[in-house]
Amino acid sequence: MGPGESTIISTEFTMHEGMGGAHLFEIPVTTNDPAQGLKKLLIASDWQPG
Repeated sequence: MGPGESTIISTEFTMHEGMGGAHLFEIPVTTNDPAQGLKKLLIASDWQPG
């Protein structure tokens, strides 16, 4: 990918019984940008029992 381009990152989360409530997931993402070779993708969620 070139400068300024974007892509889609897909992931799945599985929450087990009793794990409801607020969570913050941090996923390391390796880039091809020499100035920012590693970025952190933060996902904030609030899981409700279903």
